Parts: sequence; C-alpha cells; structure tokens
Amino acid sequence: MTEPPDFDLQAAWLRRFSADAEGNLQAFARRLAEALPDRVEVHEQRGLFAKRGKVTGVTITLGDNRYVLQSAGGRLEASIAMVVRGITLNTKKLDPAEWFGRLAAETRAATEQAKSLSRSLDAFMAR
Repeated sequence: MTEPPDFDLQAAWLRRFSADAEGNLQAFARRLAEALPDRVEVHEQRGLFAKRGKVTGVTITLGDNRYVLQSAGGRLEASIAMVVRGITLNTKKLDPAEWFGRLAAETRAATEQAKSLSRSLDAFMAR
C-alpha cells in the first residue's frame, strides 16, 4: 500500500510550476522523456521551420493510468484517465498539486514493486 501524497511536496511542485509554467513544463517533460522514454509522450506545437517545438503538454502512462499535464494560457491543467486495453473508461480533472502528488506516489509504488521483483529474481538465481 502507498502512503498518502505529502502536502508539502505537492505545494512545492505547484509553487515551482506557477512561477514559470511553460519553462518548467518543458524541463519536466524532457526529464520524464529521458527517464521513461517508453511511457512518456511530449506534446509540442511547432512552427513551419522550427526544428524543435514549444512544449504544450506531457502524457505519462503508468499501468492503467494516463497522466496528462498541459499548459493552457500560462496555466497548468491536469487530468488522470483510466485506460484499459486502449479504451478510456474515465477521465478526472485534478488540481495540478494533487496530480503531482499522485504521479509521485504511483512512481514510488512502481519502483518498490520493481525492486521487490528484482530481489525475488536474485534470490531465485542464487539457489
């Protein structure tokens, strides 16, 4: 079971992003894409001759959840969708601070699960 999201962590994320939503969204999206390339899609808006576009959002897929964070008019919009076998069952809009907290909690849970699996495999191989 995961612990509830830390309010201070949520508030820190929100303060950081509120100061410069577009710049921080771009940095956040690029960092996520490097860390989880098969689970992250960076959304960009490109000009006709631009090599690289302006980051407008990011989508992170973890298990059955699809986390979407977008910049709209300098404000962050966040949602989580439950997707099963490619079909979106529901989508819930959230306050960005809560969204960051949930994403952090789910990535922590996935990390702990991977560590547990790794320990089990190591123990099995050592026999």
